[in-house]
Amino acid sequence: MRRSILFCVLAGVLVLLSCGAFAQPPVREQLVYSLTSFNGSTYSKSFAPQSEDTIYLIANTNNIVTPRKTIVYYWPITRRYMAGFSTLNEAVPGKLEIFQGGKVIATLEERKYVLYYPEGYWSEKTVMYLDAEADAKYDEYKKAMDEFNAKLKEYYEAMQKYREDLNRFFEEVRRRREAGETGPLNIPVPKEPSPPEFVNFYVSEPASGFVVNLPPGHYEMRIRLEDGTILEGSEKKLVVFTSRRKGGAGYEIIPGNRWTKRENCDDPSWIIHAVGKNELYFNPFTQEEYNELYHNKLQDPQNIGRIERWKWVHVDPVKDATLLFGRGKEVLKAVTRAPYFVKQIPGPELGYEIVDYDEDLKKRGYKPTFESYKVVLGPELPKVDYTIQTVASENQMPLPKSERTIRLLRKAYSMYLYPLAFLPLAVGAGIVITRRARIET
Repeated sequence: MRRSILFCVLAGVLVLLSCGAFAQPPVREQLVYSLTSFNGSTYSKSFAPQSEDTIYLIANTNNIVTPRKTIVYYWPITRRYMAGFSTLNEAVPGKLEIFQGGKVIATLEERKYVLYYPEGYWSEKTVMYLDAEADAKYDEYKKAMDEFNAKLKEYYEAMQKYREDLNRFFEEVRRRREAGETGPLNIPVPKEPSPPEFVNFYVSEPASGFVVNLPPGHYEMRIRLEDGTILEGSEKKLVVFTSRRKGGAGYEIIPGNRWTKRENCDDPSWIIHAVGKNELYFNPFTQEEYNELYHNKLQDPQNIGRIERWKWVHVDPVKDATLLFGRGKEVLKAVTRAPYFVKQIPGPELGYEIVDYDEDLKKRGYKPTFESYKVVLGPELPKVDYTIQTVASENQMPLPKSERTIRLLRKAYSMYLYPLAFLPLAVGAGIVITRRARIET
């Protein structure tokens, strides 16, 4: 009887939990701050809901803070508040007041801005332009896009004419061969037109916001409406910080067998472990060290972090350099930066392979997927430690703290690791059996 009651109670709890999991999260209209924050190398977009009382920004750089009324709801799966800007995105007229020590030190008005991506939308660097420069930069982008679209239209028309000429060419060849004509045919072969090159930079549409550029320190901010009153719920703390250390080099590593799973090796004491044949693509960066909590909160105010910890942040990619792969003091190979293309493999496996970017891919209109320094760790290499180091091309001097160790691991005795993994279970089972035997006797 008790078991039946307990089963019914558990079943009821599970039903209630499942209903709660599928229930719609409550939706509320809320004042939030939309943020476009400089993170050390580029700009990241996020928003600060009412649940977060502090906004974090990097010092002495332009950051955009924009108050908005929008729809906010809590998403239990990610444990985050989400904003429905596509449903409601209402501007809040007024001025942003920044004060420190109880005194107003700045009163800001909204300014126009754009984000310029010099190598396309996925550029590793981003530049912000303000006011008249923002309009000029966006006009430059629109003009480039209009010219590209005009060339693209001409290309499509040329392709249509090329197909027609090609059909006439084959028809003429067939007619002459059927007429008994032999030998080479003096017929010009139609030339396929080349597609226009896409615009190699990107500029976001002009937008307006408060440009916050402050020295390091702790501040507060609020919105003063046009009628002179303070907007309720607009008060936020503002932490403006800078890096603790600058200099040194960090690496982004792209494994050849899983190029979407990129990893970082930012500290010279870290060791890169590899097993079997590997193709590793290294991207060196200059880096700066930031407080972990501050930088995580900068990227998204709802992120977490530790105030006592520090993290390296990649700042500028190192492109004009040579990567030295060696063993001890011996340099085995000097690697230069090269473009690569990720090619999809047809078939049910849905795999891919990384190939060299060549002229054929360029003529077909493809762009490089990424550029990197490629190091091949073949099976013929002795299973010992190797090193990589980045050397500047202009003076052939190694970049500070750019040396890393690559350790090739042996697989010969890996089968002995499996019995060791089950050893604690075997010991535990032996103890349980021994105790039961003692109890029974």
